[in-house]
Formats: sequence, C-alpha cells, structure tokens
Amino acid sequence: MSVTRIKFGQVNGEDVYKYIIENLNKTRISILTYAATWQNFEVYDNNEYHSLISHFDDLQSYLDTPFQVGKVVGRVAGRIGKAKFMINGHTYQLAPNEHNNLLHGGNNGIQTRNFAGSIDEENNSVSLALKVKSSDDGFPGNINIVITYSLDDNDEVNIKYSAVSDEDTLFNPTCHVYFDLGESSIMKENLQIAADNYLDTDDEKIPTGSLIPTREAFDFKEGQSIENALYKLKKQNGKLEFDNAFKTSGDKVASLSSDKYAVDLCSNRNGLIIFTANPISNEASRQYTGLAMELQTLPDAINHSDFGNIILRKNQTVSYTDKYRYRKL
Repeated sequence: MSVTRIKFGQVNGEDVYKYIIENLNKTRISILTYAATWQNFEVYDNNEYHSLISHFDDLQSYLDTPFQVGKVVGRVAGRIGKAKFMINGHTYQLAPNEHNNLLHGGNNGIQTRNFAGSIDEENNSVSLALKVKSSDDGFPGNINIVITYSLDDNDEVNIKYSAVSDEDTLFNPTCHVYFDLGESSIMKENLQIAADNYLDTDDEKIPTGSLIPTREAFDFKEGQSIENALYKLKKQNGKLEFDNAFKTSGDKVASLSSDKYAVDLCSNRNGLIIFTANPISNEASRQYTGLAMELQTLPDAINHSDFGNIILRKNQTVSYTDKYRYRKL
C-alpha cells in the first residue's frame, strides 16, 4: 500500500497537487487538491490499468469544465429553491446562480477552491482541508471542512466529509463523480438503485416537496440499462436525459455494472442524484459517455422538513461517509 504526491499545476498562484493511493491489488485512486477532486479510479486487469470514472489529465480542463467533473461541490450540493433558506427564524437570501436558484453552493462554492492536503500512510488516506469564510460564499458561519479519501485492500473507496462552523449553517456536500466503466458505452451498463420514490420537481428542477413512486423509466430497483431507461423515458415524457433525485433507503444505495466490472455505492445519507452527460467531450450527443452519481441528503432539504437535516450547529462537528466498492464480475 502506498500514497504518493506529485505537482499537477497551479491555480490563483497556488500549487495544485495530485495524490495517488494504491492498494495491494494495484487498484489506485487519484485525488487533486483543487476542488478536492476525485481525479481517477483505476483497477488493474489483464496486465493493464482500466479507468472507471470520467477524468481529465490536465488542470486547465478541470478549471474550464461546466460539468464539475469529479469535484466536491458545496457547502450544499444540488439546488436551493429561490436561493433562500431559514435558520433559527432568520431568512438568508443568497445570490442565485441558476435561474432564480442556488446550485452547488453558488459561484464561489468549495468546487472553486484549492485545499491543503496531507497524507496518512498508516490508513492509506489523504485529507484535504479548507476554511471557508461566510464572506466567501454568503452562507452564515465560517466553516472548516476536511475531506478524507481512503482506499483499502478490499477495493473500497471511502470519502468522509467533516465540518465544524462558528455559527449555525448548512452542510451537504457531494463528490460530483461521473462513472464510465469503459468497456463499450455507459448506455449499455446496468444501473440498480435502492429507491421506491424520486422527487417531483418544477420546471427549474426545484423539488415541489412531493415524492413520485418509481416506475418504468425511473424504476431501477431490479436494475436496467441506461439505454433502456432512456428509451422508456422518451416514451413517457419525451425527455432524453436524467437529472433526478431518488430517495434511497438502507446503506447500499446503488450499483452500476458492465459485463466485467461493478461498483457498489453506499451512504449514510438518503439521496442519490443521477445525471446523464458527456462530461469529457462536451458534445450534445444523446449517446452519453458518463453517469454522475451524487450521494447526498436530498436536495433543497432545508426547505422541506421531511427531506433530512442539513443544519450544521455551531461548534458541533458533523461527518458523512460515502463508499464506492469495486467488484470484478
């Protein structure tokens, strides 16, 4: 087992580093200090490395992409309706950055920042630390965030998000990782989601507060291919893309598999957002090349009492853990 560090570039005069964690199976993950990005997830098969996620090999592409490829986004991932929320009876109005709403914590979210990295060789992990001031992003409270990536010899990747604030604030980040198991096409891969319901949303993709039972295109309980689900979706409502939040139950949230490889996703939170895109090529083709799978508490939870609690109380540390387990089939 090993952890190494190399320089990856510079942003705003700061050095950006890439950390590579490798286990006894030669499985390895790469993490950038910029945006705490999960840059790569590689498995060793037939004497060569095989990547399981969409990624870039240069920093500029991560700076330019509108798709948040592999980045940790927040303080609050997803959308907050009208960019407005209330804590302790006080209403906070932030600057909208998507229509009238706030997406991924705004234009100065943690996905725009360079973290300070440190290695823990004993635990085969890398911790990325960042202090965000209230004046940086408009949220109440100055918040200290630590994101820890680890890889064990069972080929399980753990991402732990921890934070403490000097005022009551919100905290609900996620890793905006896109999976592409890479054998043929993401369209042929099979997706299974442990969810009976998904969120109803308005025309700006803001939750209405209602849940819709999963059926047809949205029913992944037994698993179906992305291609098959999109075919059903087109017949159902004319759409050709997913950008939907599922209310999940249990620790094992989802699995994505091809003929040879599978990744299981586990979380101690109650939501999974799936988003079909072409994050690397940025083409408008509907033959999608990546599937974002974002583990988080349900979006806009602060404005819906039954969606989960994302309030981080003053001087109390909160941690969330997401797990991604590779299996060779």
